[in-house]
Amino acid sequence: MAELPEIELLRQKLRRSILHKRVGVMQVHNAKGEPLTDGAGMEDAALKGKEITDLHRYGQYLFLELNRKDILAMQLGGEFSGELERGPAKARDGEEPRAALVIQINGQQRLRFQGTQLANRLRMLDEHSDVDFLTKLGPDPLMVHGEGLAVLREALSRRRSALRNILLDDAFAPGIGGLWADEILFQARLRPDRTAPRLSEEERERFLEQIPKVLDRAVRCQAKVNLLPKTFLTRHREDGHCPGCGGALEILSVGGKNALYCPACQA
Repeated sequence: MAELPEIELLRQKLRRSILHKRVGVMQVHNAKGEPLTDGAGMEDAALKGKEITDLHRYGQYLFLELNRKDILAMQLGGEFSGELERGPAKARDGEEPRAALVIQINGQQRLRFQGTQLANRLRMLDEHSDVDFLTKLGPDPLMVHGEGLAVLREALSRRRSALRNILLDDAFAPGIGGLWADEILFQARLRPDRTAPRLSEEERERFLEQIPKVLDRAVRCQAKVNLLPKTFLTRHREDGHCPGCGGALEILSVGGKNALYCPACQA
């Protein structure tokens, strides 16, 4: 599953690998691996032959700028992910077929995006496009540091729901996802079902400070579990023991979704 650190790492990789290269053939397949002639709502001519002149990320969105004019916006996250492939195309043995957009880049590089609701995750933008969908997003949680936390502080003051639900709300901070929401709450020593109005001032600041801190560390560790600090909850999801007190981790249903937490350390 793609969450914010993984998407940021993909952005960094793509900037190193495909910037100033040209787009080749675009292929779109449905979940059965069958080619789609409608291109998930995009025409091949909208991409083919154009130079990738820039690449940005905001929240879970990647923006591929083409010829310094048009932009391919891709909403990653959840079951929809992206990767850069190199070399001759190979059969993906053992992998369940999923709808995919495959963009050829300069010969033997391919940008593959796959997952559900393909057509709803991709859109071509130009200077006349409606971008209201971006105005509904909160501040990028990887970009809020120091005084930037004031924006999140103000947003949190208006929230009444459980902390984990707030972290998963793109209008608060887009793209965090369940895995890193659990980590943020563990590092802040707060229960996932604690509601924002019931936080003390010290707890509120602890919660806000851990958002960019945890995500930054995840990016620096390449979002690989074995590279994370041993004090991170994420390293112990499989063994089920808290890295703080050694007690058993538990599952708590919050907003209809399962959260992992330590009932002792996050009392």
